[in-house]
This record gives sequence, C-alpha cells and structure tokens, in this order.
Amino acid sequence: MDSSSFATPAVPYSSRPPSPPSITIPAPALSANSGPIKVVPSYKNVDPCDLNPEQLAIITGGMREQSARDSSGSWNYNERRNAQPILDFLYLGPSNMARDRKWLAENGITMLLAVRDMRMAHARLMFVDAVAQELGIQAEHIDTNGHMGMIHALPEAVRKINNHLLDVYHRQAVPSGQTTTTAAEGSMLINHQDFKRGKVLVFCETGNDRSPVVVIAYMMAVLGMSMVQACQFIHYRRFCVSLSEEVKFLLVTYEGILNARRAVNQHAAVSPHKPAGKRRPADEMDSDDEQDSDARPRPGLAPFVDNKDMEMDI
Repeated sequence: MDSSSFATPAVPYSSRPPSPPSITIPAPALSANSGPIKVVPSYKNVDPCDLNPEQLAIITGGMREQSARDSSGSWNYNERRNAQPILDFLYLGPSNMARDRKWLAENGITMLLAVRDMRMAHARLMFVDAVAQELGIQAEHIDTNGHMGMIHALPEAVRKINNHLLDVYHRQAVPSGQTTTTAAEGSMLINHQDFKRGKVLVFCETGNDRSPVVVIAYMMAVLGMSMVQACQFIHYRRFCVSLSEEVKFLLVTYEGILNARRAVNQHAAVSPHKPAGKRRPADEMDSDDEQDSDARPRPGLAPFVDNKDMEMDI
C-alpha cells in the first residue's frame, strides 16, 4: 500500500524547486503634485576604467541634471507607439520609430541602436542600416540570446553609446587641420553656434521589453543609479515599459557586477602602487609578519573529532 495513503497534506504544496522572492519596484505615485526624480551625474559613481572626468562631462552635457516627472496620470495608450526621451540624449521606443525619417531628423538622432533577439537578427530589422545610410547617421546592433544572454551584452551596449557620443563631440571639437588622434582633449575647440550633440535611439520591436533593459543598464553604469531608481525613472518617462521578474533579477545581478567593478578599480586608482588582482600566498604571509612579528601559524583545526579518540583520552 502506498505510504501516502496514511497522510493528508495540511496545506497545498508543490514538488518543484522554491522560487526566489519577487522584486518589487514601487509604482509612481498617482498624483499630479508628486515631485520629479532627479539625478546629477557624478564621477564618483563611474567606473574609472570606462570613462574619465572629461569624457563624462562631454557625454552628460557638462554634468547636466536629468529629471523625470510622473506621467501616469497623463499617459495615453497610443504613446506606446512613439519614442520618449529618457535622458536628454537617450531615447527609447519601438522599431517603427527607427523608420520615421522625419521624426529622426527633427529630434537630431545620430545613432540607431537596435536590441534584437539573435534568432531574428536578420529577419525583421534589416531596415536599420538602410535608414541610417539614407540619413547619414550611425547604426548599431546588440544581438542577445534571451534575457539571460543579455547580461553579457550590456557592457558592450554601454560602450557603443558612450563611444558614439564622444565621437560626435570630437568630430566637431577638433580644430581645423587636426584629427582626433593628434588633438588633446584639453586643446579642442567648440563652435557652440553650430555644435550638435549626439543623440541615440535605443529600440526593440515594442520598445517595452529588451531595449528598456539596455537603457536602465546605461543609467546604472553612467549615472550611478540603483536598479530600483533607474526602473522608476524609466517608468516615469515611458509608462508602458514592462519588466518581468527574470529581467529584474538580471538587472540586480548587473548592479552587483557594477558595484564590484567600481570598488576594485577605484581602489586601484587611489593606490596605483598596489596592483589590483588576486593576492598571492606570499603576500598573505608578508602581511601577517608585518602585523605581528611574533605571530605563528595557527594549529590545524579539524572540523570533526573522532569519538573513539575522545574515549581513549578519557
């Protein structure tokens, strides 16, 4: 007889592995008087291996404050088909906006960044290169293999955006007769009347799934925002963005990677005479000797004691 017949479950249960707790992103307050979310770029929040202070100032327009106000009360359902400026140089929207040549020209978009599923990379987004070539702007692609594969592509996406914005600046800032490789950043000149800042449109098919992950990751990496702050900020700007639990856990993982990299590289920048990396066993021994010249290796500690040995001692 089956042993289960002798017992009755007291509560419902499942044999599957337990699920991790959900990550809650507080919803925007449904009030017209709620204050905006504000963030001021700061170099202390940037990985020094990615950008220097001058480059951060160029990208952010002179450390310009970024803000977003709650749009839930005024959001129109049809706005999901449009693109919204998340930052004053970074737009987010669906793929149809990358076809809208008039909108691209009016908003001064200088790069199209398509976030594509690797399986559909050559099927439905081939138009990006054609539109970019027609308008004389740059086209880039980030191909991912599902959400979990995206975490490997996020650093590349951040670099593509930053490199483009810096390149747009350098092309206009270099004095006549010089090139970006021969002109030092400190000697570059800007004609503010004719200067046009770089602007990037990040998009996927809906503008609500893969592309928001890239924009959130960018704000975390460059502006130093936490995952929760970046998610709230992007919802204020584009209310229809939908983030699954899988995506939230991906972003939490990415946040941990960013924090670890910042800590290691900032420490290396403060103490350049101490190379970053793993410590050798010899280094550990040297540090112990420096702390206490009379220190001796501790005797080995066995995690278990044989009961027979204990009986003999008694």
